Amino acid sequence: MKSILFPTDFSQASLNAFDYALKYAEKIQVKLIVYHCFLPGAEIDEETQAIYEKVDIENFRSKKDKFPPFEKLIDKLYANREGVKVKYVVEEGPFIETFKAYVRRKEDKIELVMMGTQAIKMGMFDVFMKTNTSVILEEINKPVIAIPERASFDGDINNIVFLVDYREDEKGPLAQIVKICEEFEAKLHVLHFDLAHGESIVPLMDRFKESLHFNGTKEDVHFQSIDTINLKASLADYCKTNNIDMVCLVNHKRNFYQRLFSFSLTQDLLRSIDVPIMAIYNE
Repeated sequence: MKSILFPTDFSQASLNAFDYALKYAEKIQVKLIVYHCFLPGAEIDEETQAIYEKVDIENFRSKKDKFPPFEKLIDKLYANREGVKVKYVVEEGPFIETFKAYVRRKEDKIELVMMGTQAIKMGMFDVFMKTNTSVILEEINKPVIAIPERASFDGDINNIVFLVDYREDEKGPLAQIVKICEEFEAKLHVLHFDLAHGESIVPLMDRFKESLHFNGTKEDVHFQSIDTINLKASLADYCKTNNIDMVCLVNHKRNFYQRLFSFSLTQDLLRSIDVPIMAIYNE
């Protein structure tokens, strides 16, 4: 069975994101792996120490028990847990290296990483707000969804945005997004934001359309180019106006939209639209 990997630091933002990740995993019928990594003997603050005592981290390591906070959430959400598949994992070591090593394992067939984010505080797992974001995502070679604190999932994803610059290296990720749209019967919005106001983008858009293979109807895919001087504000406005459930982009260091992952832009975006952001790895 394929799996979604959900790293957690047991913070409130992480617990909120767990609700979203659990429902997402149930919807597409995959296993959700709740993952935590820590360094034994490392100095930790009082808040982290209190969390470890609450979840009884040492007991979990020795008895392979379950994380009480997450089990309570599952019991609250589901009267019948038959269709809910959750696995708990705790490992020792530096987070980045240990996390990447776990993703590379074959037995759990990790297809996607989902993580909670905080717009104000930069926690250990707020990977979209760190300077090494590109390195982490490129090395784990998996799509990653950042879930804002206030995001909620009702079981449906009806509208998905894919940000493009009409480059060849965006066609592979586009195929992955099309698959998600088909799973959720969602409408795909392929958006280009023209900040340069140069030559017409229409010829590039037309060639991009020809490469799209979608099992739905033409009405299920919408292409649009938007002239703007403020990408962040224009994207936020589009998401609100069109009830967008997720924003997707290619994780490529040369990609124009990588600037969305600068701290200030991501902070503002997560605060203003409450929409999860998916970064899709591409060579």
